[in-house]
Amino acid sequence: MNSKTKKLATLTAFVLTICSAALVQTTSAQSPRGLFASRGNAAQPQSANSNCKTITGNSVQTFEPATGTLFGTISNGGVLNGTLEDVVNFDAGFVLTPDPNVITYLSNLTINTVTGQLKASSNVNTFNFVTGDFSEFGQINPLTSTGKFAGATGVIFFTGRTVGTPDVGPYEAEISAHICFAQ
Repeated sequence: MNSKTKKLATLTAFVLTICSAALVQTTSAQSPRGLFASRGNAAQPQSANSNCKTITGNSVQTFEPATGTLFGTISNGGVLNGTLEDVVNFDAGFVLTPDPNVITYLSNLTINTVTGQLKASSNVNTFNFVTGDFSEFGQINPLTSTGKFAGATGVIFFTGRTVGTPDVGPYEAEISAHICFAQ
């Protein structure tokens, strides 16, 4: 592996680690457990003037190789319940990691709900072809999201595994999003 690829893989892993830590943290001043403490699925209190919510859910997806698109549904996710479409950005290419079974790539996510579309672009994905494990991290795009999600900011994470074949799925994932709504 050349040094440029190794640096990119290291940077990607670092960014995913930092962003995961930021998602778990509501405010470090509220918890003596610190930044990296796990909070589980317990409801987090929101301040009276905060429009930010942490939302969790589940998805089941399948991959259509001809179009490079993952299609699926989201359940148990409250305002995120609906369908999703995640398009692989083939123009950006794929990056090998230190593990030859794992690649990283970019995708563009759209979640269609009854209250609007949540969009996240240039999502960073990792996929292990041997174990079928994967992750995805994306920044919510406030300019292209619509309806309830128009102007929203935040992050969305998927972590999951293949329950079918690695090339088409299906894939099951847990979703965790921290969304700050504009409205």
